[in-house]
Amino acid sequence: MKKFIFYFLFLSSLGLNAQTNNESLDLILEKIENLEIELARLANQIDSNTFEVQKLDESNQARYVDLDKRIHELEAIILLSKEEEEETNEELKIENPLAELIEKDGEEEEFTLWSNTLKLIDNSRYSEAAENLRFLILSYPNGAYLVDSYFWLGEIYFLQEMNEDAYETYFSLINNFPDHERVSTSLYKLGLISIKLEKNEEAIAFFERVILNYPNSGSSVLSEQELIKLKKLI
Repeated sequence: MKKFIFYFLFLSSLGLNAQTNNESLDLILEKIENLEIELARLANQIDSNTFEVQKLDESNQARYVDLDKRIHELEAIILLSKEEEEETNEELKIENPLAELIEKDGEEEEFTLWSNTLKLIDNSRYSEAAENLRFLILSYPNGAYLVDSYFWLGEIYFLQEMNEDAYETYFSLINNFPDHERVSTSLYKLGLISIKLEKNEEAIAFFERVILNYPNSGSSVLSEQELIKLKKLI
């Protein structure tokens, strides 16, 4: 019996150590969505199984920054020297491999910063995480984690009740990336923030937009619940 327990604990330990950054992010988002569902359930006495678990699209980890743009910028710097125009072709052959290394380093730095930010969020160190996310947005405008940086920055502002900042961040996301999967959740959050800002008509518009454009999403279910409450107040 003791051997069985030891073997079970050993396997459990291995499973825990195998978690990736994406799984950690899914767990964080699941906690947030579970809290939202529970609040909605208590307010409306509905079944708590209607919550949505938003997942980080694994394809985000596979995206790369725009290599052509960065390489062209490096080439432009080389071409600034008119005195070396005759040697431009040779310089490009020499510098381009270096540019590729710089890009590779840039991508690794972005990924490292993103991974560290997820750990900060997981440990509820929101101020430090927000600072990292703002840095990611400013430093990697074409980065692989740009949209998710906007989203999680909005989430942090929302949790800290920094409503104006949260509103601005979510609004930037839906305007700049209208086709991204984060839009439905961002619209729902904009509705919640509008309620806090006593802009009920605007909140209704956001919730109706979610229901109309994303009818099969968890955010749509939550939006319907909020609409019921709002219409009782109007």
